[in-house]
Amino acid sequence: MDRYSRLLKRIRTSSAFGAVKASLEGKRLIFTVTTGRSGTALLSALLSLVPGVASLHEPDPNFALVMRRAQTNRALALKFMAYEKLVAVAGFKESVYCETSHLFCKGFFEPTLDLGILPELILLKRDRRKVAKSLFELNTIPGRTPLALIYYLKPDDPSVFLPVEDWSRLNDYQLCYWYCLEIEKRMEVYERALLERGGRCYRLRFEELVTPDGAAGLLERLFSLPRESVERLKEPLAKLLERPINAKKEIKVRRLKEELPSETLAELEREVEELVGFKGVEWE
Repeated sequence: MDRYSRLLKRIRTSSAFGAVKASLEGKRLIFTVTTGRSGTALLSALLSLVPGVASLHEPDPNFALVMRRAQTNRALALKFMAYEKLVAVAGFKESVYCETSHLFCKGFFEPTLDLGILPELILLKRDRRKVAKSLFELNTIPGRTPLALIYYLKPDDPSVFLPVEDWSRLNDYQLCYWYCLEIEKRMEVYERALLERGGRCYRLRFEELVTPDGAAGLLERLFSLPRESVERLKEPLAKLLERPINAKKEIKVRRLKEELPSETLAELEREVEELVGFKGVEWE
C-alpha cells in the first residue's frame, strides 16, 4: 500500500472526517472544469442570485496555496481537501455550495472522489484561441512565468493527460494553447468519470453565459427552478451582465506581435494539436 492509499484509509476511518462528511450529507457541491479567463467570476456572481446557494469564486482556503506542489504530491491534495476545503464547505449553512475557481480540476477532483464525495461539475468552455490570447496578453505562460506556475498546469506535470516531451521548444502562445487543450481533455475525462458514478455534469459555453437567456437557462438546469422564478431573475441577470467582471484590461502587458493573422495562429495551434494527438469532441 503506497503513501497515498495509507493516508486515504486513515482519513476515511477517522471520526473527525466522518463528522465532516456527515455534515455534507444532503448538500450539493458544485465545482468547475474550465481554463480560467472564461467567465468564472461572472458565473459565481450569477449563481449567487439564487436563494439558498453559497456561490464563491476563489475563496479561502484557496486551491492556489497548494496546486503547484500537489502536482507531484497527491497526498498533499488529499489532505487539503479533507482537512481544509471540505471543512470550510461544511461550515456554510446553504444547501448548495458552488465554487467556480478553475483550480479544482488541477489535482483536486480525484481526491474528492476518493474521499467518497460526489461533486457536480460545470464544464465551462470558451473558444481556445480567445483564452490562449488572453493568457498570452497577461503574460501568464504555462511553465514559464511565475504567476502561471501558481495557477496553471505545465506540459511535464505528472498528472497531465496531454504531456509534451521537450516542451521548451514551444513558443509562449503555443504553451497557452496547449493548456487549453489539456483542460478540454479534462472536461472529457472528468465528465465520463462522474457520469459513470451517477453524478451530474452541466456543459456551458461562454457565449451562453454572457446572455440573459443563456444564463437563465443555466440556472434553470442547475436548480430546476420554476419558469416564473427564472423570469424574475432575468432582470437582475441582465443588469449583472451589463458590467465587465474581471476583464483585467489594465494589466494586459503583451500583445501578439503585429496581431498575428489567423492563418499563422492556426498553424501554431495545429502543430500543438498534432504534437499531443489531440482530437477534441465538439459539443452539440
